[in-house]
Amino acid sequence: MNRIAMTQFFAMCWLVTIMPGCQPAMNNNYGLCEGPEARRSPASLSIFRNMCIADGRSTLVVKSFSPRAMERLKGIVWTPDSFEPHQPETMAWLERWLATGERTLVYVGRDFSPTAEYWSQSADQFLNTESDFANVLSARERRGQELTELDRKRSAVRSQVATPWFMFDHTEGQEEQVDALKGPWSKEIDPAKARLFLRSYPVGYDDSVLKKIGPLLDWEPPGSSAIPANAFRTGNIPKTIVNPAGNPDYESQWQPSDVVMRDTFKALSNSEVPSMENLLATMDDRPLVAELKKSSWGNSRVILLSNSSMVSNISLTNLENLIIAKNVLQTLPKQGIGFLAGNMDPTVNSGDGSEQQKGFEMLTVWPLNVISIHALFLGILVLLAVFPIFGRSKKLPVTSTREFGQHIQAVGGLLFKSRDKFYALATIADYFRNVRKEPTSVWANVDSTVTQDPQSPFKQV
Repeated sequence: MNRIAMTQFFAMCWLVTIMPGCQPAMNNNYGLCEGPEARRSPASLSIFRNMCIADGRSTLVVKSFSPRAMERLKGIVWTPDSFEPHQPETMAWLERWLATGERTLVYVGRDFSPTAEYWSQSADQFLNTESDFANVLSARERRGQELTELDRKRSAVRSQVATPWFMFDHTEGQEEQVDALKGPWSKEIDPAKARLFLRSYPVGYDDSVLKKIGPLLDWEPPGSSAIPANAFRTGNIPKTIVNPAGNPDYESQWQPSDVVMRDTFKALSNSEVPSMENLLATMDDRPLVAELKKSSWGNSRVILLSNSSMVSNISLTNLENLIIAKNVLQTLPKQGIGFLAGNMDPTVNSGDGSEQQKGFEMLTVWPLNVISIHALFLGILVLLAVFPIFGRSKKLPVTSTREFGQHIQAVGGLLFKSRDKFYALATIADYFRNVRKEPTSVWANVDSTVTQDPQSPFKQV
């Protein structure tokens, strides 16, 4: 069994595990790749990460960007859960990282809901196998909720979102299922069997794009000075600003992301624009997968995926999508592949490792990460040795004091401890004479057969 067949087998096992009815609720966990919640989510990348591991590639989860991460990471798979423009410091760190050479960044666009796709497939399955339409309606309702949430995130930004390397076109329109493909990766893919969707897509910067998008992102009102980047925090911005391009698709109201995009676009005039090649695209040249290269990056590259319909868990249950994911996998290096997700940009740390790691974060870096795990097991052993009994305390059984035999044993023990034979026999004789009223008994006169030791503290009365 080859790797693709094996991965598809595990993907189908995953699909059976999370079928409706097995889970009380379906969590999103978009882009995550580790943990039980990620393994159960259609929107996660746990299967794609397992593909990397099965192919002999070392992986890790990235939480922040730092000088140590710049040395350690050879590849990054970034699945942002947001349409917002990325912060300049984030893109600047990635620019420096790519410039070190032999680096690959896989950037996955957000404009797709794997969870909505899951509920769509579930509704079709229920429709074909059940006469009760309650589950069908419930699945379609959840699909609608997921699509509404995706629309809410999309509507929070402009129709065009600029980055230093490319621009995402989020022009209003219905999501479509791609039924025809072209490009180098299309030769081994049957688009009729694949489940590929497209709405937003990346656009490379060329002269025509720069001339068209430039005025749209130029939000400085005529005859006024540039609005500072902190204007939104201070509130010193006009309520409405005239759009110099007069484009009716753009509102005249400023948004916080406009400052970032404006400054990003202005910086393009003083920097090298990457070249863009479509590896997989629609027949009208809208890219599904594209490659960015730049002379300052050396042999580094950026692989752009329009959305996650090629690498998410639910997508990899389709063999054609799995072939695309394998092609993406082959662009990654053999070691140091970091998976990054979340609805915010990662924190960019500066300085050496001792300055970056604070508090308990220091336990996650070498050599404390190795020492702490051994110290944890040693602490568990110490607790087991010092406190061998765990749980709620129990009451010991109470000894009864009502049994006369126990009284006899106690008296016998006291007599034995006295080490005085005469005193013991005299006590027994006294018991028979006074308690049992048997003066003629042998035991009643047994004290007369033994002479008391003069040194005995017990004096016969």
